[in-house]
Amino acid sequence: MRATAFPPVPLPTTVPGGDNRAEMSEAIASWIGSSAMTALLREFRYGPLPDGPLADRLAALEKISAERWDYRKGNLERHEAVGERFEPAADARIRSAAGSLGLADRSAPLAQRYDHVLVLGGGIRTMMARAHLAATILHGGVSASFVTGLGSLRPLHDKDGDARRLGLGECATEGDAVDEALRHAFGAPRPTDRRFGTTGAGEPWWIRSYSEARPPLHVLAAPSTRPGERANTADTLTGWAELTQQSRTSSRLLLVTTDIFVPFQHCDAVRLLGLGYGCGVETVGFANASNQWVQAAETFAILQEVRSAIRSMQALHRALS
Repeated sequence: MRATAFPPVPLPTTVPGGDNRAEMSEAIASWIGSSAMTALLREFRYGPLPDGPLADRLAALEKISAERWDYRKGNLERHEAVGERFEPAADARIRSAAGSLGLADRSAPLAQRYDHVLVLGGGIRTMMARAHLAATILHGGVSASFVTGLGSLRPLHDKDGDARRLGLGECATEGDAVDEALRHAFGAPRPTDRRFGTTGAGEPWWIRSYSEARPPLHVLAAPSTRPGERANTADTLTGWAELTQQSRTSSRLLLVTTDIFVPFQHCDAVRLLGLGYGCGVETVGFANASNQWVQAAETFAILQEVRSAIRSMQALHRALS
């Protein structure tokens, strides 16, 4: 039986220099109350969310996601998560609902001009997919003043030799993978400038710049804001705003990631860069289900990212309040 096709549900967003907090709250409410979310809950034998204040409805949804979709068991890395398989009809229904919630078909930007394209960090193959999507977008007529890759100093263990097979240099850290993939996608030469330092808490960071690239290219290995833990998406966004010395206030941003991560990373960027600096935020992601560099995500992994989106919307709603 064919899965029901649900209408796409818009994500909360900001416009450069604008203040649309009421509209963002309405978008969050529409997302969690959408027909796609209701169907997803029904698939796991949960009823519709209760009426009441938005904060309470978000808390109820987060609790359900913790009970049923937390395959990372709180703090496992994504590659360590162990999930479940679904029979084909249920699998199709789950993927259809998740797609309408923004976790698929998000590879084409809406505008033709951005101040900054921010390519979010990941492993070697993931970075090749993200970097080449960014290059495809910019070579296809979209323009930007700067491209910046955002990674961290999280160690990468390239046990399969992916970097060598893909023609990249050594990728000891996520930041190195971001750097190598962007250079591969944009044909950038060696860096023209290198900066590095440590935060007041002793967390290291570095920036490599390629001023001869067009548009100019930068790569940041961001510090963690939580000593002893690796930098996460929010840390890299904060690092971009605080360390890169790029104009950011009221800028138009395009984030590039993986489609299944679009909602949660988009909401983090809206909270940190939209509310914090007046930036307009748009987010696109390569099609995880059909990409030459990565394997398609299993359905349980998509559900994990629905949970991530719920938690990011909770954080955004708290910031709006």
